[in-house]
Amino acid sequence: MAGNKKNMIPLVLAVVLALAAVFAVNRLIGQKAPMSGEEMIEVVVAARNLAPEELINEGAVTKKLIPRSAAPSKAIGWNQNSMILNQKMKASVSRGDYIVLDDIGVGRGLSDMVGDGEWAVSISLNGGAITSRLRPGDEIAILGTYTLREKKKSSVVGQESKEVSRKITIVILPRVRILALDGNRQQGGDEFVLALPPAQAQMLLAAQEQGIALSPALRKPHDESNLNRTTSGLVDAETFNNLAVGVERTLIPAVPTKK
Repeated sequence: MAGNKKNMIPLVLAVVLALAAVFAVNRLIGQKAPMSGEEMIEVVVAARNLAPEELINEGAVTKKLIPRSAAPSKAIGWNQNSMILNQKMKASVSRGDYIVLDDIGVGRGLSDMVGDGEWAVSISLNGGAITSRLRPGDEIAILGTYTLREKKKSSVVGQESKEVSRKITIVILPRVRILALDGNRQQGGDEFVLALPPAQAQMLLAAQEQGIALSPALRKPHDESNLNRTTSGLVDAETFNNLAVGVERTLIPAVPTKK
């Protein structure tokens, strides 16, 4: 009987090692070479060895660029990395391995990320290349471009004031925190969930409804400068007219001819 038990130990050990090998192969299978022209995506990987029950902080994760076809089915996109911060690991993950949804206890919704006194609102932003690269946790300024209508007094006595309009660009909100991106987009997009005090949330939604073009300007995280929205002034046609003040007109020379 004792001999049978001794014979079982190597067998059990072999099974355990085989399972570990299969698990490791599944983790690394995504590192195959990309197909020509295949889309590449950024996913979350462990920046160091992570143990069960360990709290995930910013230093625990990093990003890895891989072909979309190589991503595990439950891989976490780098643009969603903020949702796993402050979550606990359910399983151990080695440095450089993918962190997938099964590895963590994700129970954090948007309501957990909204700060005290803040509301979350969904806003469409213009911006081209910048909007496609923004991710949760980024801080942005929001600029607005719209037609400003003003009453201009007439120089003629007794004549009524007339309305004049001009297009301007101005800073609407100097610092806003992004909570999430449009859930239907893997690589950014133009729809963002922002955290704002109630009055600012109401104003920004109204600006969107009135057709004001809203564009983001990316800020350095936690930068405390330029928080007064009025210091940047406004830009209109007169701004560009003033660029020419004191600058001599350049004359285009005749096309030189060969001698």
